[in-house]
Amino acid sequence: MRFNGAKEGCDHYRIPALVATKSGALLACYECRDSGSDWANIDIEIVRSEDGGRTWSQVDLIKNNQNTLNNPVFIVDENAVHFLYCEDYYRVFYRKSEDDGKTFGEKVEITDIFDKIEHTVVATGPGHGITHNGVLLVPVWFADNKENLRAHQPSFIATIYSRDGGASWQVGARFDNEEVVNASECALAVNKNGEVVISIRNENDCKLRVVAKSKTGIDVWRDFHFESNLVDPICQGSMTTKDGKIYHINCDSADGRKNLTVKITDDDFNSVTKILVDDEGGYSDIAIVGEKIYVLYERDWGKDGLYFRVLERE
Repeated sequence: MRFNGAKEGCDHYRIPALVATKSGALLACYECRDSGSDWANIDIEIVRSEDGGRTWSQVDLIKNNQNTLNNPVFIVDENAVHFLYCEDYYRVFYRKSEDDGKTFGEKVEITDIFDKIEHTVVATGPGHGITHNGVLLVPVWFADNKENLRAHQPSFIATIYSRDGGASWQVGARFDNEEVVNASECALAVNKNGEVVISIRNENDCKLRVVAKSKTGIDVWRDFHFESNLVDPICQGSMTTKDGKIYHINCDSADGRKNLTVKITDDDFNSVTKILVDDEGGYSDIAIVGEKIYVLYERDWGKDGLYFRVLERE
């Protein structure tokens, strides 16, 4: 169904993020663009639902002040909800909620953690980050193109992390494999062995997502491969973990953004069970509460905004 939580007056609603808080409430955010351009004037709206997505209330609307606000990311831990977003694909800001996502504190700029990395563009997520052994983890992608400062290629990825509940942040190991063409937007989850798994958008001709693993999500990435069970049309995807299983969502197509599908695995994608969300799709995020799977997603972002679905776990 059409998502009913977004504010009125935007030309394009894009780049959704969705999480479940510790109370079971849902938090969503997305970009509110005044045009279809990635470099439009973009606000970010945060909304919250306590009834499983039937109704939503606005938590915050971050105004752009004639800038591009982009790539919002939530992280939920035992004590707080953490929130990051970018400005003009270069500055990165952090905010924190200690009341289950009902309000968020003042922004803190953390851009200087990237000072030692050669880049012209940086973007968090998008979607949500994770916690792993008490550490906050967020996937980040970079571009480095001195001839075109707005270009999103050539690109590479890393994670950023916080060991102190968001008070300070550092950059983890860089994934920059020469076999992967323009690694960019990526998602994190934890498998049943307690390892961090990363799913990576890329521009290789094979139209498969790249998967790799790390013990911590901070140190070196290993077991990199193009995953045959994660066909992808070069688009964003997301993951979450529940009861030892990874729930991965992306467009299950090598030919355009269609067949938005949840793929469930307990063996690092050697085998998957599929649940079709929609025969069209795009950027999406996924959250689980009890036996319900919640999905916030783009269907045809150029004309009909965001959609929201509730599925039953199998």
